[in-house]
Amino acid sequence: MTDLFAAAFGVLALILLANWLAVLDNSRYTRAFDHFLLIINLLLLLNGIMLWLLPPQSALFLPAFGGEPAASYLIVWFGMSLWGIFISLAWGRRWLARWMPLRVTSPVHTLALFLSGLLAGSTLLSLTQGGLEGIAETAVSAPLSDFVLQQLLFILAALLGIGLAIRRRPADLMARLGLKRPSKSQIRYGLRWIAILLAVQWIAGIAWAIANPEQSELLGGINNTLLGNFDTVGEWIVVALGAGLGEEILFRGALQPVLGLWFTSILFAIAHIQYGFTPITLLIFIISIALGHVRRRTNTTVAIFVHAGYDFVLGLLFLLAVYLEPFAK
Repeated sequence: MTDLFAAAFGVLALILLANWLAVLDNSRYTRAFDHFLLIINLLLLLNGIMLWLLPPQSALFLPAFGGEPAASYLIVWFGMSLWGIFISLAWGRRWLARWMPLRVTSPVHTLALFLSGLLAGSTLLSLTQGGLEGIAETAVSAPLSDFVLQQLLFILAALLGIGLAIRRRPADLMARLGLKRPSKSQIRYGLRWIAILLAVQWIAGIAWAIANPEQSELLGGINNTLLGNFDTVGEWIVVALGAGLGEEILFRGALQPVLGLWFTSILFAIAHIQYGFTPITLLIFIISIALGHVRRRTNTTVAIFVHAGYDFVLGLLFLLAVYLEPFAK
């Protein structure tokens, strides 16, 4: 928990710094910020080279596991640091701006790209040891309080990222995030999307169980372990609302207008690959595309409603399966 708070404090401090620089709108300070990010990523790259060529004890930042780093670990590490170097350079951001609605000279947008790479890299690093079987052996159910804290940090990062108390007033924040009161027709539209996503989930689950029953069963065991602490309807209400609010405000509200629908959806899928690279990863990507479409067509509030409703129904089905399990034996 201490490590989480330390990392969160560092990220939030960077977000505040980037917003302050955006207000100053000074090209010299903006270039200095680019150089600062460049140095950080050059150090990460140097760390990867040292992990590759020298004993792990020689690295600047020790990996989170003992022994020699796996090749997959090094590949992800190099990819994360090279991405950070690429986006720290103005020509790299100009190239990305061909496909993303970002502003090349904005320190806030530059930081969003950097933190996206850091999030993707740290998530992928955790999956480089042991594959799905390794995940099954080490999976533990996190307490509800940790989940709520994570979602609150997502919301705080989103609010600070778009300029809370620095660049925007509260009313402007709501408009920028796409948080509006939904109409009745938008609620009906959201209900249709909940039904569609549940149908896609059901079809994908059946197809995977037929195509690879062993892996499907293994994933089911991981799922039961990760969700084992959430065994009441009240807890699933908290989980559904927390995920809907935290993830949609961050990904669809704050990031999608900067990074675009496709890149945001890729990032969202990577952030949810606690199961490893499986067909579930593709399913999450499809769900993210759908939520991004809902955000474009309506607003972030409806995307929150769809996400929370989808998660809550899945939670109820999970509770029902746990209740009926003894009768199936």
